[in-house]
Amino acid sequence: MIEVTKSGKCFPFSKGILARSLSITGLPLEEIYKIVRDIDEELEREQVERIESKELKEMIRKKLLESGCENEERLYRVSRKIRYLEKPLLILIGGGPGVGKSTLSAELGHRLGINRIIGSDTIREIMRTILSTNLIPSLHESTFLTHTVVKAPFIDNALIHGFDEQVRLVSEGIKAVIDRGMKEGLNTIVNGVHIVPGYLDLNEREEQGFVFQYILEVPDLDEHIQRFKTRAEGSHRDPERYIERMNSIRGIQEFTKKQADNEGVKVIKNRDMDETIRFIVNDVIKSLEKEV
Repeated sequence: MIEVTKSGKCFPFSKGILARSLSITGLPLEEIYKIVRDIDEELEREQVERIESKELKEMIRKKLLESGCENEERLYRVSRKIRYLEKPLLILIGGGPGVGKSTLSAELGHRLGINRIIGSDTIREIMRTILSTNLIPSLHESTFLTHTVVKAPFIDNALIHGFDEQVRLVSEGIKAVIDRGMKEGLNTIVNGVHIVPGYLDLNEREEQGFVFQYILEVPDLDEHIQRFKTRAEGSHRDPERYIERMNSIRGIQEFTKKQADNEGVKVIKNRDMDETIRFIVNDVIKSLEKEV
């Protein structure tokens, strides 16, 4: 049995773990398995019984370069060092309801090795247990229905007025989560409809960590509707509840995009999940390369 040594400790060589470490590259599974198989055969051929972890990483890098995968090699090389950054990594994923924020965040966390993934709806749920409906009704209603409980007779856009009130409240909870992660040096992904550019005072936090913010959108109305139907499968969510209110949901999406434009935050048309993940991973790795 081949052993891998790291920091004086020995671990059994695992093709599964090796393949998983290559997922950051975005290569097709068959190409990943080919690289893993080639390395396994080379170690067997040379009758290696023990190998240093850094030597194994170097073998992977060479295999990637030999295959003409220069960008994938860079993704692999830099991603392996993210956990050793001097400051924590924070990625914020925002966008209107039903654009794929949670699904993307889970895959992004897997690719970058970030286990701490928090949804703004979870933060709102916690705040709701503390602040009653009578005290703050806007906190207890869906984002696209907040305007029905926030009375503002002299406001031109009641939808955005209600949404703004809820976002401001939940943003305080999001800031607390971010600050705790920064203080403890935890790499974190926060996603949700409440991640709206201009509400989180990120300039102060960029000195404490590496901060990346993205807004997702689904430009096509029919595709947006289909997403609600798809995500309802295997859950208790009623897609019609959302589809009946698409005008409000699309209004929130447009407001969030406008905020992103005003704040210089990147807006990504999330037509294809793999392409979106590839864009964000490349953007993060490119920015962090000089740091590692």
